[in-house]
Amino acid sequence: MSGGAMALQSPGSEILDCLVIGGGAAGLTAAMYLGRFRRRVLVVDDGKSRLWMIPKSRNVLGFPDGVAGSDLLERLRDHASRFDVEQVQGRVDRLECDEKGKGEGFVAYAGSQVFRARKVILATGARDIAPDIEDLEPSLKAGQIRFCPVCDGFETQGQHVAVMGREVHGLRESAFVAGFGNTVTWLSMGSRQAVPPAELARLEALKIKIADGHPRAIRCTPGEGVRVETHDGQTLQFDVLYPALGLTHASQLATALGAQAQEDGQLEVDEHYQTTVPGLYAAGDVAVGLNQINVAAGQAAIAATDVHNRL
Repeated sequence: MSGGAMALQSPGSEILDCLVIGGGAAGLTAAMYLGRFRRRVLVVDDGKSRLWMIPKSRNVLGFPDGVAGSDLLERLRDHASRFDVEQVQGRVDRLECDEKGKGEGFVAYAGSQVFRARKVILATGARDIAPDIEDLEPSLKAGQIRFCPVCDGFETQGQHVAVMGREVHGLRESAFVAGFGNTVTWLSMGSRQAVPPAELARLEALKIKIADGHPRAIRCTPGEGVRVETHDGQTLQFDVLYPALGLTHASQLATALGAQAQEDGQLEVDEHYQTTVPGLYAAGDVAVGLNQINVAAGQAAIAATDVHNRL
């Protein structure tokens, strides 16, 4: 990874103004802002940003023809490095309040590396819960499997689309996808009976089909779409499948310090994206809010500016 010549720290070395944990859209935006504020900042990244999963995003500001997630990530890394932001590969597996200091700051442990910082911005993101699909990565690149209808529902117009998810969450995502003029089937995974009649009436009004059988096998074939076989003997064919099985948010570093989080793990934050632990901020998918690249960048800008103002 690119960056300046900052030496790795030990517990007794100079303290950082801010440690950014996570090098995706939120983390690199925050680091770029702090670098421009002439703050001593370091990004520790494990290389698992969700940007790697995006074949092309067409709703990122400034890229009307779309940009591959990997290309955007490289651009963001280069942008941050222009302002002397050091970026190191690693995974922070423990974060502590710096009790040996003056009551302010944090100590982060990433394998054999130790970092001390006055403030921390968590940009550790989230992971989509994926169904059991062979060759998932090629299917994502081909656009047969998609995880974010807010990101790319526009590109599915006029197709046969399935949404696989339980109860109201799956139902509401099905209704959202139907707004793009698709023929939509909700794969309810046996949860239809748990949904209020008023919600089911909404699907009927939108002409959304319901397949209640549990998927037994999902196969993607280039040029042939997605085939779903259910335990009740149905074989269903679609152009696109949206799994709506939820997310796991990488908030454990914060919750271990007592930070409040929602049931799904997203961290509660104030208007400056500070968590309930003073000096610990969260931006991007790990923070409460809409999971979008543009939103992550905005959250990071607000968090980084507040960090700067409080130092």
